Amino acid sequence: MTRGNATGWPNRISDQRGRRVIFLAHCLLNENTRYLGGARRAGAVVEVVRPLLDDGIGIVQLPCPEQHAWGGVLKRRLLWFYGSEGKLRYRLRGALLPIMLWYTRQVYRKLARQTAKQICDYQRSGVEVVGIVGVDASPSCGVCKSLDIGDALESAGRLNQCTVTAREVNLIVLETAVPGRGLFIELLKKELDKRELNIPWNAHDLIAELEGDV
Repeated sequence: MTRGNATGWPNRISDQRGRRVIFLAHCLLNENTRYLGGARRAGAVVEVVRPLLDDGIGIVQLPCPEQHAWGGVLKRRLLWFYGSEGKLRYRLRGALLPIMLWYTRQVYRKLARQTAKQICDYQRSGVEVVGIVGVDASPSCGVCKSLDIGDALESAGRLNQCTVTAREVNLIVLETAVPGRGLFIELLKKELDKRELNIPWNAHDLIAELEGDV
């Protein structure tokens, strides 16, 4: 099918689509991919999702980059560091962290390119992308606030598997949050900038959610 034919059909076949979409961080629609202890909902963050549905805005779920890079839904490669104080891997964390971050960026860069291409496709199809919503205090999806991964892993290494609680894990997030973009959001922004795409950015406040303010 030629480009000319493809652009003609949408003008002839009308339906009820609103031609507006928003890209949401994966865990805003599915908290089952959150780090252990970080889920405050059984499924979606309805306070974020419901107004979008009421306004007729289509929702596109971003990939969970950590699921892809850090060992699936449970992020098993991170759990390897939990409770590791006193073990060899804890002492080697300073040497292992740069390797982990290098690999993480390779995976995230591929996901960022795919997402940028998806956004381009929506725009070429006459659909407005009204925004991208990340999760502040996430090491990957933070827009204005991220996590110091080195400090977080050091604290996670001191967790005791026999006594650990969700509150203890969440305190690590509260104590190691720092200003700046998460790794995935940083790379996604670069891909959008390459394509001269200016999409509004917004952020869900993870810390507020953990403290019950959302």
